[in-house]
Amino acid sequence: MVLVSVAVGLLACGSSPEGFLPPGDPRSEGMVFVPGGPFLMGSSEVQIDSIHQAYGGNRVLYESEFPPREIHLEPYYMDRTEVTQADYKRFVDATGRDTPFVDREWAAPFNWRDATYPPGLADHPVVLVSYFDALEYCRWAGKSLPTEVEWEKAARGADGRAYPWGDEWDSSRLHSAAAWAGRELPTMPIWTEWWKAGYLEQLRGKVVTTKAVGSHPAGASPYGVLDLAGNVFEWVDSWFQPYPGSPYKNPEFGETYRVVRGGDWYLDRIYTRSAARLRSPPDHKVTTIGFRCVCRQENVAVR
Repeated sequence: MVLVSVAVGLLACGSSPEGFLPPGDPRSEGMVFVPGGPFLMGSSEVQIDSIHQAYGGNRVLYESEFPPREIHLEPYYMDRTEVTQADYKRFVDATGRDTPFVDREWAAPFNWRDATYPPGLADHPVVLVSYFDALEYCRWAGKSLPTEVEWEKAARGADGRAYPWGDEWDSSRLHSAAAWAGRELPTMPIWTEWWKAGYLEQLRGKVVTTKAVGSHPAGASPYGVLDLAGNVFEWVDSWFQPYPGSPYKNPEFGETYRVVRGGDWYLDRIYTRSAARLRSPPDHKVTTIGFRCVCRQENVAVR
C-alpha cells in the first residue's frame, strides 16, 4: 500500500469545535461540519481485485482508484444533501441563469417549463445541470464545489469504509437500481441483464428516477452527510487524473473530463462505493448528475 500524506485546504480560524463559520452565518444552515485530520483515500490492489472478482465487468473501471494514500484535510462544511430543484430555482431567479433543459425525450420528465421545475420535484436533487452550472451556483451561494478529496472524506470518514454507512452493501440505505428492480443485482452481468429489460420498461412509462433528498437517513456518512451514495451522481471540482504514483494508463486521464461521485438511481453497489470514480465531460447535462457545495475558510475570508 502506498501512503502519501498531502495537506489540502486552508487553516481554519480559531480552535472552536463548531468550525470557522461565524455564529448565525446563514451558510451553515443545512450544512454538516467535517472535522480536520487524516483519512485514507482510494483502493488497494487487493481491494480492486476483490471488487473485480465479486462484481465482474472490466477491471479498468476500478483501476483509477489506485493507489490508496493518506491525506490530511483541514475542516470544512458540506451540504447535508444535494442541491434541490427548489434551491436551484432561487439561484435562477436571482441570476437569470438558463433553466435546466435538454431537448431530448429522455430529459422530458426533468425539463423545466415556464422558469420552474416539474411539479412534485421541489425537494428532489436538481439535474440537467453541467459542471459549470454547479460551479456558478456554489459561488453564488458563497461556497465552493467540493474537490473529490473533500467528497471522499465526507463519505468514508477516517476509517476507510466502503460505503457511507459501513463496509457491507445494504440496498435499504440508498436509492439505487435495487429499488427500481425490486431485487438485488449483485454482479455486473446480472445488472446488465436487468438494465436491458428495465430500460424497455422505462420507455413504456414505468419510470423510477430520483427521490426526495434525505429519503434514506440510515445511509448517512460518519459525519451525518446524506445521499452520498445513490440518487444522483455529484459533480466535483477535480479533473479525471491518475492518483499520484499510479502505474495505470488511461487515455481518458487528463484535463478533458471532470470527476463525478456517488452513483445514481439506475446503478448499483459497484458505482455507489465511496472510492468509486467516474468521469463526464464538464458540459454534460443528464438526468443522473447533480451536485452539492462545501464551505471552507477561504469562502469566509472572501465573503
